[in-house]
Amino acid sequence: MFDDLVCRGAADDVFHADQARALLEELDRYVEKVSETGMGIVFFAHLQGILQRELILSMTRLFEPYSAQNPGRSLPSIARHIRVHAPDLRIPERRALIDFVVKQKRSRPATEVLSDEPLSRAFVLHLEALPRADATSARPVDRALEQLRTTRNKAIAHHDHIDRATLLVPAWPHLVELINFARESVEVIARAYLSVGLNLAYDGRMAAMSLRQVMDRAGLGG
Repeated sequence: MFDDLVCRGAADDVFHADQARALLEELDRYVEKVSETGMGIVFFAHLQGILQRELILSMTRLFEPYSAQNPGRSLPSIARHIRVHAPDLRIPERRALIDFVVKQKRSRPATEVLSDEPLSRAFVLHLEALPRADATSARPVDRALEQLRTTRNKAIAHHDHIDRATLLVPAWPHLVELINFARESVEVIARAYLSVGLNLAYDGRMAAMSLRQVMDRAGLGG
């Protein structure tokens, strides 16, 4: 169950979010030239819309709060699993988790002597400070996540009768911060608890790298 939560749940959503982000950033390189030539302008516009939806859905799934009725495979669900099962969870790759916890400004000597259970609980403290959708929060990432959640609920999941121009879109740096936070957390969990090495950032860039080759061959490169 735990490997399903991590490797076939959260890791998939990080990959899809990273892939959508990388493709959108790559497409942005060609906007001016496509507009000038008119070549593929409708295709590019629709592709951007598809990628934006994928990014929104992946990010909101990643940070969806745990629910007993619908547990999901989000980061909060993973945090709950670690907290509940901490007494029984073994950490084969302790160094990965120790290094991560120390980066959160915890003493290395004090962390290295922890047995598996208290080490898991120290890590969960970090996960419980996850970004959460909150329009009133002082943290920009919380407000960005609320904007994503609102867009998903009103314009993607339910098609409410609203003016979509009124929906706020988070600043790109906040989206990148959310993706980075999720990726780093998922990769350290996979390494420490499951001995699985993930390189989600590289995997997520592969489609964008392929797109660049295609655009260069089409004479639309930068």
